[in-house]
Amino acid sequence: MTESTENMTKNTTEENIKMDKPEQKEAKQSRGRPVDKDKQVEQKQKLLKVAAELLSEKSYKSVTIRELGDRAGVNSAMIRYYFENKEGLFTALLSQMSSEHFEKMQSLTKSDDPIKDFIRFMLQMLNQNSGLARIIHDEILAEESALKAAFLERFPKRMATFLPNLIEQQIQQKKFRDDINPKYAAFSLMGLIVTPFMAAPIREEAWKISADELKEPQWVEHLYRTFMYGYSRENR
Repeated sequence: MTESTENMTKNTTEENIKMDKPEQKEAKQSRGRPVDKDKQVEQKQKLLKVAAELLSEKSYKSVTIRELGDRAGVNSAMIRYYFENKEGLFTALLSQMSSEHFEKMQSLTKSDDPIKDFIRFMLQMLNQNSGLARIIHDEILAEESALKAAFLERFPKRMATFLPNLIEQQIQQKKFRDDINPKYAAFSLMGLIVTPFMAAPIREEAWKISADELKEPQWVEHLYRTFMYGYSRENR
């Protein structure tokens, strides 16, 4: 091959590469991290939404990075970019849910009947977010779990402050007996609310209490009366 031919071939190859680069770059950006900040926020929210959906369908351990990316329509490598790993994604999900729910619960302190409203709120939250009950069953009760510490910090430990204070408020307003321990009472109330979700197989197969029954106003009233019978001043 002559020198002139080699130069022509080299120039043609370089031109083809230059023509391909913008298209390759565009394709790479569409599959990967977008430059636009709003698009980045959108991708993160898609991943968080899908994480919540998958958690309601299966255990945390069985959810895969590829599955998360495919369902969200996002390159799975973005999970590492935004959250470092799968654990980071689900920890971010727990943080988001915790912030949203505890912010809403603050309004209960101004309710005329905060205990009944709290029971109603918690049942609604658990019914709408079955993944939380799954985390408690699969991860929190396990000896070793990547999400255990994250969940305890964002839900039980915050609840262990909020609910005793709410009950103490009722004691100060003379609605509850003044000889009760707010922390013990709060723990008992949480047991009444959460146990039917954690023990779903026993509840459904042995006691024949369906998941739909936990959504009914009658279940709210049942838990409310059960709790109030032991702590209300009227039953002293």
